[in-house]
Amino acid sequence: MTPQQVADTLVNSFRHIHEYSMQGIPLLNPNIGIEAVGFHEHDGRILGIIICPWLMNLVMLPSENEDWSGMELGHKQPHEFANRRYKFMLNEYEGIGLCQTHSLHSPMRAFASHEQARAAAQCFMDELYETQELGEEDRVDEELLGRVLREEDMEDLDIAAEALAETQPSPTLGMTTLGQQATGVSVREISRRDLLRGRFGA
Repeated sequence: MTPQQVADTLVNSFRHIHEYSMQGIPLLNPNIGIEAVGFHEHDGRILGIIICPWLMNLVMLPSENEDWSGMELGHKQPHEFANRRYKFMLNEYEGIGLCQTHSLHSPMRAFASHEQARAAAQCFMDELYETQELGEEDRVDEELLGRVLREEDMEDLDIAAEALAETQPSPTLGMTTLGQQATGVSVREISRRDLLRGRFGA
């Protein structure tokens, strides 16, 4: 399959899931549509992002020389990119078979519009291959920040705020501001790198 064929197949598959399996579920963000972003070939694998009302996933298909059939669904495997290492989980989608996915957002409550979600996905893809050296001031708990941004672990906001404050040259970030940024931030104004590093301030 070509990258475009994979993208089209995923969109059709997720539209079917949305129509027949997800209706009436509070998890859905009604402002988000279904779209495939940035699908291309990288090191022999097809890679891109699927956006839908309940998740945003980075999706990777095996190369022609790879066989993932011996792994159990849910198996986690790290993959190195220029900007950092990401942990993928073995999944299976209708039409494309076995693939590995990395969750970028779930649920999708942080986005007020589909345009914001698309901008975040495109920004992530643009920066995926950018080499970056992290200084000590950038070494925050990225996994925790991701959970907070996805509102999966809101009780950890105090810890996240302390981690974010260490990276801020300005006065510490207040809890009200953090809560507002985590749920209503304009993704166009903050780069994916800043999101991962927890730089919400100006």
